Formats: sequence, structure tokens, C-alpha cells
Amino acid sequence: MTKKAKKQILNIVFLVVLIGITLVILVLSNSELNFANIFSFLQSANVWLLLVAVGCMLLYILLEGVSLHAVSRKIGHRAKFRSSVAYAAADVYYSGITPSATGGQPASAFYMVKDGMDAGKASFALVFNLMAYTAAIVIIGAVAFALQPFLLWDCGGFTVFLVMLGVALQLLLLGFFIACICWHRAVLKIGGGIVKLLAKMRIVKNREKWLDKIATEVDKYRSSFHEMRRRPGLIIGTLALNVLQRVSQILIPSFVCLAVDPSASFVKLFAMQAFVTLGYNSIPLPGGVGAYEYLFLRIYALSFEQAFVLSAMMVTRAISYYLSLIVSGVYTLTYHIVLMKKTRGGDAENERSDDGSVLPTVEKSVSNEENKDALSPEEGKTEISTDETGEGNKQAKALSEEEKN
Repeated sequence: MTKKAKKQILNIVFLVVLIGITLVILVLSNSELNFANIFSFLQSANVWLLLVAVGCMLLYILLEGVSLHAVSRKIGHRAKFRSSVAYAAADVYYSGITPSATGGQPASAFYMVKDGMDAGKASFALVFNLMAYTAAIVIIGAVAFALQPFLLWDCGGFTVFLVMLGVALQLLLLGFFIACICWHRAVLKIGGGIVKLLAKMRIVKNREKWLDKIATEVDKYRSSFHEMRRRPGLIIGTLALNVLQRVSQILIPSFVCLAVDPSASFVKLFAMQAFVTLGYNSIPLPGGVGAYEYLFLRIYALSFEQAFVLSAMMVTRAISYYLSLIVSGVYTLTYHIVLMKKTRGGDAENERSDDGSVLPTVEKSVSNEENKDALSPEEGKTEISTDETGEGNKQAKALSEEEKN
């Protein structure tokens, strides 16, 4: 078994244990949470609105695919739409089973490169989409506060703390992106100073390794700026798609609640779920398991009875998280099997001709040539040069040399 497979199994085991602990705590602390109440909730629900909620879950995955598809085509990679959906499905699935959603982007990048996309272009597409995704969360949070400015303050101190922590973290992340684009030298200097301090405190052992990591991250975001500056329309389009993606996810519990209580305020439901989303994103747990449930119970209790909230939460979680994991996981696995078969078949054809003579492997070079041809001469000039992407590493090494002296 490979190291990657072992790590994935450990992530899944940890997630299952975490879900089990959360469910046990919920059942023991809430007598209203039982199969009878959930079944009664579903019986009284409008089936069509529940199907709309499921549709919103599917739309959440598809919209990320549309966003990655648009960005990829703009930078010269002619991926099929089903492949772009696979990149999105891999992101959703691996983000859902890894802490802080750290596994999503590497998984998407793996399939992009396997499809023949240049690694630099794949990195740009994912980084660009991540920046739009973060900005979308901030925008939706601002809308929620504008719609219900006083709702959150009635939830209690710890709930308010988690939501405000989520707001602060998203703003810090967005600020980091902007700083890397506009003031990359300052970010490298500050990062180098922090690493130096941690090394003196013996918290960081390999200083050069961390300096290289900082430089790589800074270069990754700074390099994206050249393409963004040339394509302002791409920024607006990607941001709009990411806002719609986030909205589609937030609408899932809104339709679940409306399916049983049509008199509920749609605006209030939207704002409440936006606060839940901001809050559970601040906790580095797979899928926010535990934090999501806590915030849902605390915030929705302001407008609904406990039994209603518990049943709505379980149905919502089943659609927005568990069903989403199943759908994205199955799609990713199917795509992976097809892709691996295609890759092995291509390798076999390249290695041996019909008459038994050995042929050179040309698949990769052909793929690279196609990507080059897809770019116009003017676009080709805007590709990130090795000098630009290496500048951050040089600065990091210079900082390291200064510190040694």
C-alpha cells in the first residue's frame, strides 16, 4: 500500500471517529434527536423543495467545475467539461475529508497535470479560483450582516466568537493574497523574520526549508497577478461563479427548512446559514464536523423549536456534506479509473508499434505542444518566466545568507 493511500485511509478513519463522537454527544444531550422525529420531519416536508436542496448540492460541485473550466480555457488548456467537473469533485471530496480542506487543491492539481495541463497553469487556475472563493465568502458574510445586523449578537458569546474568528481568518487570508501580489518583498522579509525568531526559540528546526516554503507560496500568488491584470473580465467572471457556488451551498438548509415551514423568513434563513458557514470555516476539522453542528443548533434556535432545528440539521447535513462526499467521491473514483486506463493504454502504444519495434514516448511533449498552440503569440508572452517565479526563492536565500552572516 502506498504512503498516499495510507494517509487517505487515516483521514477517513479520523473523520468517521469524529462523526461518531459528534453524533453520540448530540444524541446524549438532546432527547428530541431520534429517528422518529426525523422521519416525522421528512413526512411533513415538501418533497419538491427537498429535491431543490439536493439540486443546490449538485450545483455547488458543478459551479466549481464551470469556474475551473473557464479559467483553464482562458490560459490555453482545452479541457473537456467533464474533466473540469472531475477537478472540482476531487477538490470537494478531499477538502471534505482533510483538516482545513488541505487536500482539495493538490488532488485537483494531480488530475489537471494527468490530463496534460502544464503544472504552472494548473497552479494558476487553482490559486486564482481559491482567491475568488475566499473573496466570495467575505462578500456573502458582508451581505448576511447587512440583512440581519443584530441577529448574531443574540446567540451567545462563544458562537459570536467563532463567527467573528471566521470573518477575521477569511479577511487575513484575502489580505495575504493581496500582500503577495502588491508587496511580495515585504511578505518575504516578514516571513523570514518570523522563521528566524521561531528557529531561535527552537520551534522551527529546518530554517531553509521554511524559507523556501514561504518563497514558493508568495511566488505562487504573485505570479498570478500578471494574468489577472491582463484579463480583468476573468476576475469578475470567476468571482461571480464563486459567489453563486457559495450561495448554492447556503441555500440547502434554507430549502430544507422551508420544505417543512413555508412561513419561515427566507432572508433570515440565508443570513443564519451564512453565519454558520463563516463560523465552522474557522475550525480546522474535516468538513467542520462538530463545529458546524454546534453553530447550527445555536443560531437556528433563535427562530425555531429545538426538535425542528435538530431534524433540519440532520437532513441538511445529510445532503450538504454526506451526500456531497458520496457524489464527489464516486465521480472522482470513476474519473480516476478511466484516466488511469487511458494513461496505461497510451503508454503501451508509445512503447511498442504494430510490428514490435520500440517507439519513443511522445504523449507528454505532444500535450505540451498543444498547450502552446492554444495560446496566441501575445498570450504566450505573458506566461510566467522562471526568472520571475525564482525571484522569491532567491530573496529567501539572500535573507538566509544575511542571517547567517
